[in-house]
Amino acid sequence: MENNLNDYSRQNRPRDIAIWVLAILLLLSIGFIIYQNINYKIDNSSLTIDANDLERSREILKQELRILRSDYEDMKKVAKEQDSTINDRDIAIFEKQKQIQSILNKQNINEDELQKARKLILSLQTDIADYKQQIAKLTYENKKLNAENLALNTSKDSIRKEKDKTENVLQKTKDAYTDHQEKVNATLSLSNYKIKGINVRRGGKEIETTRAKRIDKVRVSFDIDENESASGEKTLYIAVHKPDGSLGIFDGAQNGSLVLRNNNEIKFSDKIQINYTQGEAQTVSFDWIDYDFPKGKYDIDVYENGFKIGQSTIELR
Repeated sequence: MENNLNDYSRQNRPRDIAIWVLAILLLLSIGFIIYQNINYKIDNSSLTIDANDLERSREILKQELRILRSDYEDMKKVAKEQDSTINDRDIAIFEKQKQIQSILNKQNINEDELQKARKLILSLQTDIADYKQQIAKLTYENKKLNAENLALNTSKDSIRKEKDKTENVLQKTKDAYTDHQEKVNATLSLSNYKIKGINVRRGGKEIETTRAKRIDKVRVSFDIDENESASGEKTLYIAVHKPDGSLGIFDGAQNGSLVLRNNNEIKFSDKIQINYTQGEAQTVSFDWIDYDFPKGKYDIDVYENGFKIGQSTIELR
């Protein structure tokens, strides 16, 4: 019987080995399937996580772009006056914004594209910072120029006012000079000035003398020179100053005071009226009678048209 069992074992051994091999293979197959399922789930989970990261990165970059764009638009409002350099910078910044926006608007964006967008945003930040500095520089220069223009305009106004003032003064001076010259030209001039002491004797005979106690009157005579600028009735004012400096007042004389062209006021002993013919010489003569002619020097001045036109002296002994 023992022999029969041994024979049976030898006969069934190959079959048992096959069964064990199949069992092992089955177990390996099941394990492989389970492993594949686990790896598939892990891969799907990783893909989901990567997609979420990409979307978050996209939104972050979009937000950064919006902030940069808002900052840029605010600066453009500040830049009231732009030059060609600013305009060129505007175009470059605008094109870069479009490029970044185009990348971020893609449906299936990948990491490489996001990285490119990041680099472009960093570049845009630098461009906008430079733009801001340039705007600040232009604003400062414009303020400086405006201040200089204001100062220049103020200076021009001041110069113009000073010029107008100077021209006005010059014109007034010219007018005053012209008026003065016209008055001077129209003023008579004297020549051949003579002053004589006269002693009147019985029978009316007149004897010239310089002895004070014998003088009955003083005779003044002079020639009025030719003048083409004067004509008509003229008034001559005569001032006689005695040796003691007092004004001589004579019987029948029209004494008074007169303000000259230089605003000085003088007193005169007498005034006489003459009718002057334009361009003709004319002789004038008149006498003064005084109760007393003391010894000494007598000064006699003649005024016309506000000017002194003649002066002479006579000394009585």
